[in-house]
Amino acid sequence: MRRRIGLAGLGCAAAASLAVLVSSGCTRSSAHSDEAPAASRETAATYNAARGIALTPFARTFVGVETADFAAGVVPASAVLRTVEGTFVYVENGGWFLRTRVTLGPPSADGVTIPVRAGLYEGDRIVVRAVHSLWLAELHFLRAGQSCAQT
Repeated sequence: MRRRIGLAGLGCAAAASLAVLVSSGCTRSSAHSDEAPAASRETAATYNAARGIALTPFARTFVGVETADFAAGVVPASAVLRTVEGTFVYVENGGWFLRTRVTLGPPSADGVTIPVRAGLYEGDRIVVRAVHSLWLAELHFLRAGQSCAQT
């Protein structure tokens, strides 16, 4: 299953959230006229159940996604996503961000880093900033369906 979401309404919502960026396909900004060719409306994000979520370079910059290599068995606390379904870290692979279940140890005394007991391999490229924006975009694909830009 692969879904795409458009960037057409970006001018209406300047908040730095991929959820806003992803779900903005129902409006038009002043940068787009009704005569604009469909090809000029870039896809902000694509979801594939097996690969995760992929962002355009613009969407990645807009949201502020930053990645780092997983090393020394610890991740920054900012890389961890805790949901009712479990604890996850987004792993980047070939431009795709896959939500990966992890088992964590207790956080460091200062709370900045958390040891990973299972779920990641040394050298994995992980998302360390904008994790919740990726999660909200993924929720949009999984729970809300396609935006009206796809109709």
